Parts: sequence; C-alpha cells; structure tokens
Amino acid sequence: MDMECRVLIQGQEYSVFISDEPQALLEASAAGRAVIGVEGKCPGRMLPGADCVVPGFEDATPELAMQVMLRHLGLPWLIGRTRRLVIRELTVEDSGNIPEEEYGEQEKLFRSPQMLRCYIKNQYGFYEYGVWALVQKENGVLTGLAGVSNPRLPKAFEEYLEKMGKDEEPWLELGYHIFRPYRRQGYAMEAAREIMDYSHEVLSCRLCAFIHKENKASRALAEGLGMQILMEGEASGCPGLLLYGERLT
Repeated sequence: MDMECRVLIQGQEYSVFISDEPQALLEASAAGRAVIGVEGKCPGRMLPGADCVVPGFEDATPELAMQVMLRHLGLPWLIGRTRRLVIRELTVEDSGNIPEEEYGEQEKLFRSPQMLRCYIKNQYGFYEYGVWALVQKENGVLTGLAGVSNPRLPKAFEEYLEKMGKDEEPWLELGYHIFRPYRRQGYAMEAAREIMDYSHEVLSCRLCAFIHKENKASRALAEGLGMQILMEGEASGCPGLLLYGERLT
C-alpha cells in the first residue's frame, strides 16, 4: 500500500511518500523523495530507502511527516518556544554567529561550518537530540546554546545513574551556555524548563546535571528545575563535584 502526506513548509507544499512496499520505497528514495517506511505485518523487517520506519500507517502522522521532510530538506526541527526564545536545532549558518569572546574548547565544534554540518547530520539524524540554538524571538539573535546529551560522567556517577534508572526512563544530561551579553536575565532557566518538558514528553527521558559545588548559578538552576543532589563527588573520588537529577518517585 502506498500513500502521500502533504506538508506546508515556509509557504511551500511538499509531499512525503509512505509505503509498506520495499521496492516502492527504494524507487521513491532514488527519485530524491522524502520517504516513510511502514513495517505492517512484518515487524523488524528491513526497509532500505526509508528516511524513517514506523510500525503502522496510523503512526505516519502529519507531525512525523513534517519532521521527515524538514530533515530531508536540511532544515532545523523546532524544539520549543518560550516567552522570549525559540529553541531549535542548529544550522550551519549558526557557526558564524557565536561571538568570538565565547570561543572555547566546547564551542570549537560549533564554530567550524564543516564540523557543524557533520554534527547536524550525525547527532540529530541518529539521536534526534543534542545541543540546540537559543534564538531570541524579537530579533533572531543567537543568545546561547543548550540541550541534552548522553551522560559522560565519572564511572561512579554513571554506575549510580544506571542503578537508579533500572526499569525507569533513561537519563540525559542537561547542559547550557548563555553568551555573556545575555546572562543574568533568566534565559537559562527559561530555556531549561522548555527543554525539560521536551525531554519528558518527546524523548521520554529524565534529566541529570554534573555541577561543581562552587557553581552557585548552575546549582540554583538545577534546584529551580526540581532537581536534587543524587550523589556527592567526595564519596566517589571526585571531590568538589555534584550529581544532580530529577526527583525519583
């Protein structure tokens, strides 16, 4: 069975091809189309050529078709909107909008167009989450970066999260970097609340944060989000460090 789903992007209509026929999917992909494959009565079967695979036709929703087409066109997904910010995936053009005074080791990846292009393709394409752009609604200015990632923590902290996360939602680590001119204006908390909601509702994950004990601003943000200290570094050979996480129910 084949079907089409039409979506409107930036005032232009596009069509996403949906099918449970492997040959039809291959032909549509070869023709340069955005394609959703449907497993149907054969769960787990290979559907080469599909940009995305879903269990049934009812799962190929207009919202999913929109995301598949945006990815196909190389356009960023919208993560959320707050009172003052648009949170979206990074674009290659963002590499030139990180202020020079913010250049550090963590920003090295994002200030290179080539490296950022690879990040967009591999990180978003595979995980569907990562570091996102915080853009002011009013003027489109890049205000900072924030997002979630797979936790990269000292072994003792990772083992603790793994133990606490057994049979529960997996953990993602929250991170943010507000550029200097926009600090102390509430942007970090505004963005973090929206990212937390997205992590719960879309990613089905809980958030944690790895914070130095003396970083009062980050600790206040974590606690403002309802996080609590799960583990102190002194007990795990990491003095001065704290593992924050969402409250366990």
